[in-house]
Amino acid sequence: MSEPTRLLKNMLLAGAVLLTSTASWAAEHWIDVRTADQYQETHVQGAVNIPLKQLAERIGEVTQDKNDTLYLYCNTGNQSGKAETLLQKMGYKNAVNEGGLKDVEKKQPLVK
Repeated sequence: MSEPTRLLKNMLLAGAVLLTSTASWAAEHWIDVRTADQYQETHVQGAVNIPLKQLAERIGEVTQDKNDTLYLYCNTGNQSGKAETLLQKMGYKNAVNEGGLKDVEKKQPLVK
C-alpha cells in the first residue's frame, strides 16, 4: 500500500471514530423545575431554573441538543417526573428525574 493511500485510510478511520464517539461528548445540565421563589431559597449549584409550566417553551435556553443529559429535580420528585416525561416526548433522550431536593443534595452541592 502506498504512503498516500495509507494516510487516506487512516484519516477516514479517524473520522469514523470521531463521528461515532460524539454522543459521549453530550453536555450535562441541571434543571430546577420549581418556582423562582423556591429556586432563590436553595438550589443545585449551576442549575438553571425553569418552572415546569414554562419548560416546553424555555428548554431551548438550556440546550437544543436532544442528546444532552438533563438532570431534573423539584421538591419531592413529582414535578421533575412530569418534566422528564414531557422532555422525553419532545425528543430529549437523556432526561433524568433526580427526585426531590433532599435526594439531590446527597449528590450535588447546593447554594443557599
